[in-house]
Amino acid sequence: MGNLRNKIFLQTINETLESARAEFIEKHTPKKENRFLTKGITYEIGPCQISDGYFTFEISSKIPESILPKSTKLERYFNSVVRIMNKAAKKPVDTKMENIIHNSNKLEFKERDYVKLTYRYSEDELYTYAEVEKRLKYHKSKKIQIPDIPGIATPSGKLVMVLVQESMAKGIRTHVNNLIKANEEVKKVLIAATRNKGKKTVTKPSTKKKSAPKPKAGKPAKVKKPGAKVKTKAVKKSAKPAKKKAKKPVAKSRKK
Repeated sequence: MGNLRNKIFLQTINETLESARAEFIEKHTPKKENRFLTKGITYEIGPCQISDGYFTFEISSKIPESILPKSTKLERYFNSVVRIMNKAAKKPVDTKMENIIHNSNKLEFKERDYVKLTYRYSEDELYTYAEVEKRLKYHKSKKIQIPDIPGIATPSGKLVMVLVQESMAKGIRTHVNNLIKANEEVKKVLIAATRNKGKKTVTKPSTKKKSAPKPKAGKPAKVKKPGAKVKTKAVKKSAKPAKKKAKKPVAKSRKK
C-alpha cells in the first residue's frame, strides 16, 4: 500500500471503530477513556494500526474479580474466555492477560487484570473487486448517489471505502458481542460450580450395629379360641372288602 492509500484506509477504519464504540457506550453504561460497562464488566475497543500489512486492533474486557468466587484463579477465568472466543469463525491472532493501571483521580491508581484480544484484517477480507463492480452496477441502475469519501474521486474508489466501513463495522460488533457472551457464560459456570460445592454435605459412617436380618414374614398363625373345635382334615377310609353272601342250604327231599 502507498502512504496516501494507507492513510485513507486507516482513517476510514478508525472512524468506523469510533462509530461502533459510540454505539456500545450509548447502549450500555459509559466509563472514562471511551470504555463502557455492562453486566458488571468493563470493555474497551482500541484504535486500529497497520502492522505487517494488516489492519490490527485490540478489544479487552476486565476480569470481574469482585464478582467471582474468592477461590477462582484469574488464569482459569482468562483461559475459559479465550477458549470460547477461539471457537468463532474469525479468531484472535493474539491473546493475553494484561495488568492495566488506571488513574481514577490525582491520588489513586487502580490496578486491574484484563482479557486482551488482538484481531487483524487483510485488505482482501474487507472488500473484493467483484463486490465493488456489483455495487457500482446497482447504484447506476437505481440511480443511487454514492457516498462522498474525502480524498477519493472515482466512484469505484468510493465504493471500496464503503465496503471497508461495512466489513469493519460488522467485524467489531461481532467480536465485542461475542466477548460479552463469553464473559457471561464463564461467570455463570464458575459461580454455579462454587454454589454446588457448598451444597454437598459429607455423610458420616453410621456407628449403630447392624441388626441381624429379620426372617421373612409368613402368614400369621391362627390363634385357637378356647372351646373351639379343631377342624381336622377328613381322612378317606379304605374300602372294606365286600362280604361274601352265604349260600342258602338246599332242602333235602323226604323219602316216602
